[in-house]
Amino acid sequence: MKMLRGPLATVVVVAGAAALAVVAGGCQGSAAADGRPPTLSHAGETWCPDRFEAGPSDTCFAIPEHPSKETPVLVYLHGMYTGHGSPEEWAAVSVALDRGFAVVIPRGKRGLCAWRAELKDHYCWPLDAEDTPTMKGIVGEWERVLWQVDALLEGGTHKRYVLGSSNGGFFAAYLATHRIFPGQAYAVVNGGALGAPSPKTDARPVLLVAGQDEPESSAKTKALHDTLAQASWAHGYCPRGGSAALTTSDVEAAVRFFRQDGSGTLKAQGGLYPCDGSATQAERQPARR
Repeated sequence: MKMLRGPLATVVVVAGAAALAVVAGGCQGSAAADGRPPTLSHAGETWCPDRFEAGPSDTCFAIPEHPSKETPVLVYLHGMYTGHGSPEEWAAVSVALDRGFAVVIPRGKRGLCAWRAELKDHYCWPLDAEDTPTMKGIVGEWERVLWQVDALLEGGTHKRYVLGSSNGGFFAAYLATHRIFPGQAYAVVNGGALGAPSPKTDARPVLLVAGQDEPESSAKTKALHDTLAQASWAHGYCPRGGSAALTTSDVEAAVRFFRQDGSGTLKAQGGLYPCDGSATQAERQPARR
């Protein structure tokens, strides 16, 4: 595990030994005899990207350089991958860290996308909309790392946002439309719907981004757009050029969307939130009621 440095190390000390001891107890940590904060230990080789620390329950996290009592937390749900994942994907996600978000990256489970033999060892998110226990179980595993990140940040209200890409985008869409995770707003990049929205769900803001150069992927995002529109669910629908791979621009768009939500300036017109930058006419069409 990489050592905590600079401002993060200072925040750890301020957080206090008592708070971190609770986290460490679930992470195989042990307190030093002189009363110093415990060291968090994690068995096995870390898969965490550069700039990220290993957290409990197979997660990674990073704290921005200058955290405050209002620092938001971004949970990133990756696309399916093997090994340590795509350096390009992790580099794109790191943009949120540079923009002042604390970032948590949980890892999916092996075997959840084994519809083809070559995918059996990939890390994926569940896609069975009827398997609510699995969905809730995976989300429940994030609580310890989210508690840990809150303990490392300055005391205050740290709103939580969710960004998902590809396979993770489908799971993010499910979380948004079923509210089994208390996110303030959600961004889905090249994902689609997993079943119809729950009628009991409080409609939180959702941003949809789709790379038009991959018709199959973009069609699924368009179908999610139609589903949300039919449910009178305010959202942003922002097709773009390029492939389905997560880009720095996608993360920047999500960050701006979340910042607007946090500041109270996010306003829908005709059922749609506006897209910034160069977007097609699609997102400016009124949502169907």
